[in-house]
Amino acid sequence: MAVMMKLISMNIRGLRGRIKRKYVSDLIKKQQAGFICLQETKCEHINKERCYQIWGSNEIDWIEIGAVNNGGGIITMWKKDCFELKRYRNGNNFLIIEGVWKVGMQIEITIANVYCEGTLREKRAIWDEISEIRKSHPIKMWCVVGDFNSIRSAEERRGQNYNVNYSSEIQSFNKFIEDSSLVDIPLVGRKFTWYKPNGTVKSIIDRILVSLEWLEKWPASKVYAEGRSVSDHCALILKETNIDWGPKPVRCLDVWQKDSRFKELVRNKWESYDIRGNNLYVLKEKLKRLKFDIRNWNKYVFGDVNKQRVELEKRVQDLDGKDDVGDLSVEDREERRQLLAELGQVIVKQEAILHQKARLSWLSQGDLNTKFYHLSIKWRRMQNGINGLKVGDQWCDDPAKVKARVKEFFEDRFSWGEVNWLVWIMCVLRAYLGRIMKCWLDLFLKMKLRRQCGTVTVPKVLGRMVLILDL
Repeated sequence: MAVMMKLISMNIRGLRGRIKRKYVSDLIKKQQAGFICLQETKCEHINKERCYQIWGSNEIDWIEIGAVNNGGGIITMWKKDCFELKRYRNGNNFLIIEGVWKVGMQIEITIANVYCEGTLREKRAIWDEISEIRKSHPIKMWCVVGDFNSIRSAEERRGQNYNVNYSSEIQSFNKFIEDSSLVDIPLVGRKFTWYKPNGTVKSIIDRILVSLEWLEKWPASKVYAEGRSVSDHCALILKETNIDWGPKPVRCLDVWQKDSRFKELVRNKWESYDIRGNNLYVLKEKLKRLKFDIRNWNKYVFGDVNKQRVELEKRVQDLDGKDDVGDLSVEDREERRQLLAELGQVIVKQEAILHQKARLSWLSQGDLNTKFYHLSIKWRRMQNGINGLKVGDQWCDDPAKVKARVKEFFEDRFSWGEVNWLVWIMCVLRAYLGRIMKCWLDLFLKMKLRRQCGTVTVPKVLGRMVLILDL
């Protein structure tokens, strides 16, 4: 099992001041990080005594690119017991280190620390060079962090008028991410990473990008944004978080529907459950048991299509090899024909599963790029995942507290205190009177419910009301 990875990235806006060095030191201690990547240090050279002071230990190592005329500057630091440096490469405003992550298992990784400034042409030169290195690099586990000084969509910048240059920059930056086969991990805790000192402009220009191979080793990787303190940029924390949010919902794959055994399983199991109680309780318990039975059926009957594909391809390859050295018997040729037919069916199932999980309906199931779909699936899961809630001014990711807050919110929204007796009576009238009363009752209910229930949509509230009355 891969061990948790923790990495900090931040544009510090100068590392000479004691207050900023103290902030970085406290952040490292708080997060127990194995790496820290700082941009815009504005230091021509950082000596070892200062590096030891920043980390709070001398069991570290680092590589830096000095500032020029008090501008720029990059440093990447790490704990020696976590990472062993093999080689590094520095370029124009980027620093790439590669080596072995030593905690738990020996994993070869590459980390790129980037600081982009200047014109779009200069940024493109940096992105193109990193992308070329990434494509030809033997190590596939990559993490690219830093201040890219670019956005991916117009929604990522507020307070500044949109112009034509942004469109070209957005396209170029997105192309760099796509060509490099990197995934932009969604931000948790804040919506923006950089704020103008007067608060008029804010953007997402700091990012942590990782490769698909990185996510396979650390699938629960999340990027958390710290609050601003000593810089106008937020510190980003990449760490793996495995939080138990409770039972997962029942899910059904489309390929199961085409299997006659699946329909028979559901019908027989559903009828076999003997559960006593009210209808809602019976439904809940039946779904709970059916979920367990479907999971076992998928594992032992339907099978893992990925393993099936590997096994079938190996058997076909063995027969092809046998055919290369001599003629196959009639039985072997018939077996190979059947294996190829089975392999075709398994490939169709595999692609259909990827298609559904990625939910990209604009592509046909017969024309799928497997690597692209794996990236899409992981991106969708990260986007849709609930990592926590902001309760007041504090970010909370404790499952018990989050569940309690959600329960409190909906109880408050749908309690009888929110919808008074007058509204309740109007709902009864709306349910049982004819179309003559419909227009003015709808208008009244919308005004009343919106005033009392905030942003909750009226049709849903009315639907719940009528359901309660019918019960």
